[in-house]
Amino acid sequence: MPNLDNLLKANNGILTLRQAKKSGVPYTHIKKKLDTGEIEKEESGIYRLADAYVDEYYAISYRYPKGVFSLETALWLHGLSLTVPFEMVMSFPYGTNTKLLKQAGIKPIILRTNHDIGITEVKTPSGHLVPVYDIERTLVECLRPVYKIDVQIIAPAFKTYSQKGKINFSKLFYYASLFKVEQKVQSYLEILE
Repeated sequence: MPNLDNLLKANNGILTLRQAKKSGVPYTHIKKKLDTGEIEKEESGIYRLADAYVDEYYAISYRYPKGVFSLETALWLHGLSLTVPFEMVMSFPYGTNTKLLKQAGIKPIILRTNHDIGITEVKTPSGHLVPVYDIERTLVECLRPVYKIDVQIIAPAFKTYSQKGKINFSKLFYYASLFKVEQKVQSYLEILE
């Protein structure tokens, strides 16, 4: 039988009901620790040790599993921006109701197409994995005029990306074609050379 304490330790003091079920930990074990005060309920389906920091990005991604961190938030999570986003930006498939998302402090981007392309996971500063668009998609998508991302955010992000030394030209141009910003991507890459 999996040990609840080991699961909590492995997840930096945070545990979701999904993780517990997947690991075979019965809810009665969680309930017992709740009753003794060893763990606390953070929100529906998320539990934490009393002294554990709750990772806001992890909690949001758990609460809204169809969401993917994107644009400025993805730049920050990938380490391409030093600016902590004022509000979390997440992309959702078409048909998602945005009322609760906005109340939760999320800036929702609703996508009719391409929602599921380029999703990866990165660790938050607290060490939890969250869904985010890959670096190349994020950089290219930030160039779309519809989002009006400030050049003061995009230019340093491209520079930091190039300094990492692993420019994936084929991915960049695939996304550039997908989002119809080929000229803009070409311009940024020429500046970096």
